[in-house]
Amino acid sequence: MHFSGVIPRTILLAALGAAMSACGGGGSSGSDTPEDKSNVGGNNGGGGSGLSGLSGLDGDADNQDLLYFSYTYQSGENPNTGQQQFHSALYALDPANPGALSVLKLDSRESALGLDMGRSHYAPLYEADVDDDGRVTNYRVSDVLFLHNRDAGNETSEGFARVSTDATTPVPTPVRVSSETYLGASVLGAGTLIWQDYADAENAGVVYGLPTSEKRVHMSFGATDEPQNAMPMVVRHVVALRKQGDPAKHAYLVLRTHDDLTCSNGYRLVEGNPSASPGPSAGKYSSVMIDNLLPSPKEVASAEPLGGQLSDNSQYLVIDTLINPNITGRPCISEGPTLWRFKPFSIPQLSQVLDANNQPLKLPFGVAGIPKLPSERNIAVDGDVLYFGVGGVAQTGPQDLYRVEGNRWSVLSEQEENLGYFTGFLLADEGRVAASAGNTVVSWDSNGNDRKELDTSNAASMGLQTDVLGSRDGWLFYNRTDIMGRDDAVAMKIDGSDSAIIPDARWIGASLSGNGDNSPANVTELSEVFLWSGKDISAVSAADPGAGRVLLGTLDAMPEEVTMHGLAPGPHRLIQVHTDSDNSTVYYVNTRERGSLRKALDASGMQRPVTGF
Repeated sequence: MHFSGVIPRTILLAALGAAMSACGGGGSSGSDTPEDKSNVGGNNGGGGSGLSGLSGLDGDADNQDLLYFSYTYQSGENPNTGQQQFHSALYALDPANPGALSVLKLDSRESALGLDMGRSHYAPLYEADVDDDGRVTNYRVSDVLFLHNRDAGNETSEGFARVSTDATTPVPTPVRVSSETYLGASVLGAGTLIWQDYADAENAGVVYGLPTSEKRVHMSFGATDEPQNAMPMVVRHVVALRKQGDPAKHAYLVLRTHDDLTCSNGYRLVEGNPSASPGPSAGKYSSVMIDNLLPSPKEVASAEPLGGQLSDNSQYLVIDTLINPNITGRPCISEGPTLWRFKPFSIPQLSQVLDANNQPLKLPFGVAGIPKLPSERNIAVDGDVLYFGVGGVAQTGPQDLYRVEGNRWSVLSEQEENLGYFTGFLLADEGRVAASAGNTVVSWDSNGNDRKELDTSNAASMGLQTDVLGSRDGWLFYNRTDIMGRDDAVAMKIDGSDSAIIPDARWIGASLSGNGDNSPANVTELSEVFLWSGKDISAVSAADPGAGRVLLGTLDAMPEEVTMHGLAPGPHRLIQVHTDSDNSTVYYVNTRERGSLRKALDASGMQRPVTGF
């Protein structure tokens, strides 16, 4: 372990592994309160290396809504084809009575889509309170949108359905949304976009059906309402957006073909506006606001979003533009992928982002001429400032980090080690930016100055990893692996002024405070962070990880992996425990109560929390 930043107080919890394994009681049901013996010396500056055991954590988001998870399992072979079939159902857990489950009557049976249905069939719809300055409070999942092909055995109900998280309803009652079929419906994939309505999830919707025919369904549609036939000639969805000045109005960007395009691989970039009226013709042609957002004569080879919408509703895009040289026999010329800023006003605005010398930010091409884009974990937002680095899926080679504000870009730092496309992080908090640059945690001020190296791993590669893509009061949470393969869970102040290292443990996820300053698309203020060590599951306060931890419970056996799905408000959360590649179990926890770990459903197969729970 090496620090080159200044750290006046480091909490080394060398005794935690032994202390946690010594904890009794609890078991997989969490019915008994486990004895917490981790208070070895405490954190009082007196030389002790232990972390105080707590009876529970406070300061959470106080979300008492229903929690949802799916259960998918093999149900036998198709007697005609011999193909393996699967059954997937959605379960609701009420935090007020976590021992009693409700299974929804709308489910998917005799499907050939496999154990991954828990990921592909269920999607969260969010709500939040957003004030005029973009301040977000009460961010949470309001409804779950899902696919089904049965209604208690009734063949006539299929396609889309949604169900509320409102715990005041005695029994959660799902409702069918539109008359779309099971085979036609989709909530995930390259040809599908979900637009969120943070004021009212009933105004959310889904656009789907590419590459053959684009359709749209509004969450207010009834069971017999037909989907809209959306814009013709659409080849790709780009991003769903909220309109400026009207939070209840939505838009989305698409690439479209057209008869007057001159480049063989060129498209138009077009904004569409969904209608709340059902029926095939409701939004077919009237949804096109501007025929082409790009300045003439440019055409689009590809367009992708970079990050989410900011608090001013602007959205950054990476667009590979084409120019026709108008010379016989000469193909269209790619200008390369560059950064653009889209503002969804009543009259939409698209502007190229330039530096102080009025030069565009050109991003590199990757494999097969496809532009390299950062993964979500390599993008950070602080107010209306966007930070990102582009390293590619190979996770090798140095890269530059960029700062973008308004229509201006600059280099935050040059030629840093790879951020880790699948494993690393880039986070912004307390006026600073931090990244996993190779095997080193590096921090800068918001303009790229005052560079500090805070931590490092001696592993050969990928020694730093996190599933906690958020922060609180400058605290970052990541896992550090050493050359011998040992994992340490590290909490580090973004300026290097404080840290906590927990040996033989890993952070597995976190809960949100439900608040944020950026926009509903960028809520990352943490409340609690979850820890896996051996068979034990614990949690600490994100604002003060050194204050102690609450032992939530002890699993019956050593798991293969423990995961959480998305950041969500607590104190009630769901955790997925993997026993092998074909079996996982969902556990319920309450960070206010020591020993609250409880197996939600005792059944073999693939159980998975819906993202956002």
